[in-house]
Amino acid sequence: MTPGPWAFSHSDEVRFSDLDVMGHLNNVAFLVFFESARVAYLRSIIPAHDPGRGMGFGIMVAENCISYRSPAFLDDRIETLLRPFEVGRTSFRLECEMRVAERVIADGRAVLVLYDRVAEKPTPLPAGLRERLLADGARERPAAPVPLTKL
Repeated sequence: MTPGPWAFSHSDEVRFSDLDVMGHLNNVAFLVFFESARVAYLRSIIPAHDPGRGMGFGIMVAENCISYRSPAFLDDRIETLLRPFEVGRTSFRLECEMRVAERVIADGRAVLVLYDRVAEKPTPLPAGLRERLLADGARERPAAPVPLTKL
């Protein structure tokens, strides 16, 4: 994790259906909590975008990475903290930290790609979204090096 402030916080409670046979928060459920926080963050910064509708652009998860730090249990209140970390031309990366009170239970990251559903290909981030991600602490991803060609 990179140091710095968190741009967004989302709170949710561990339900019985989130548990494994040992009574711990199931490893898959961590991703669901992270997803809920991501959707809430994106809805807060792109209020006109409805992720449940097939119109306009979509936001696809290209990568998810979770590092499990400690267990969570039934009725625990999980606070998922998010911040944008890096912005590219068609994608951006979010970092997260999940806590129960002051105890970190997981941290991770996701790479999200904007996708044009009609053209069926990635699409550039709208200027307003890019500006908001940068204002929330993201940095521009350096451009990929130009491949060498034979002279």
